[in-house]
Amino acid sequence: MGNELHYDFQSFLLSNGNITDKLRLITTGYKIHSDLKEQVMEDLMSIMNANGGIPFGFKRSVPSSTKKTAELLSLISTFQSEYEDTVKKMIGFIVSRQKNDGGFTESLKLDPYIEDKWGGVGRDWYPVGKSITWLTGKALEALCLVNFEVSERLERARDFLLHTQYEDGNWPDFKDQNISDPLATGNILLGLYAIGVESDNKIIVDARAALLQHLSDSLESDYIFDLVDVTAIGKPQTEKEKEIIRNGIELIVSSQQEDGGWAPLGSKKSDPELSSVLLLEFKRAHNLL
Repeated sequence: MGNELHYDFQSFLLSNGNITDKLRLITTGYKIHSDLKEQVMEDLMSIMNANGGIPFGFKRSVPSSTKKTAELLSLISTFQSEYEDTVKKMIGFIVSRQKNDGGFTESLKLDPYIEDKWGGVGRDWYPVGKSITWLTGKALEALCLVNFEVSERLERARDFLLHTQYEDGNWPDFKDQNISDPLATGNILLGLYAIGVESDNKIIVDARAALLQHLSDSLESDYIFDLVDVTAIGKPQTEKEKEIIRNGIELIVSSQQEDGGWAPLGSKKSDPELSSVLLLEFKRAHNLL
């Protein structure tokens, strides 16, 4: 099976994607229209709230989201010198959402918006007002990528993550949650890598093993959603790890739809967010091999 995409993902994302989706397209390094980055950043700056955060769902007058702001800041980090004022404002908002325990949280004001999008089940993995492990991973990664200099804050976020891992190598979504969430692990690994936790640290070793097992199970089931974390394992250390990455690339290629996007399991309609994430993972996975 070939390892190149067959359909026009760029047109799909430009027609259907939001600001984040288009920034992921830009970050892949594929040849794009020369004005796209400027246009997308203008849209971003026009929607930004006064506190430096990005509103949930990109809707004006909606409270800022730590998750959305951190995701965007990570993407902008590749060209941050061009938008220093914007980056500074986003950093200020993200830092304001750190709690005393070192973790990061969403505002209580976001609760109705999260429930409206994901229903009551959203509170099981995306609660407001308390430190969230995977959200802390996203925030830590973003702050490190833009060279945030207040090391004490970064270290507190790191320590929050190092002390909340469960025995299975994964993390709960928040302290005292009874179960671990494998979907949190990729976000957390990226944050720990970004702050420089060594690869031989037991936390990293156990997390990579858990993620690799999860990815292996997902590949056997042709479950593409979990491939959004395929490069979170970092540089492959064994032939088996290389095989998982190669198989992930092949599944991304084979599951692309003719409209250029990717559809969640059980749906025939391509989803822009899933599509932009898988596209970026596809590109990054090639760079790991």
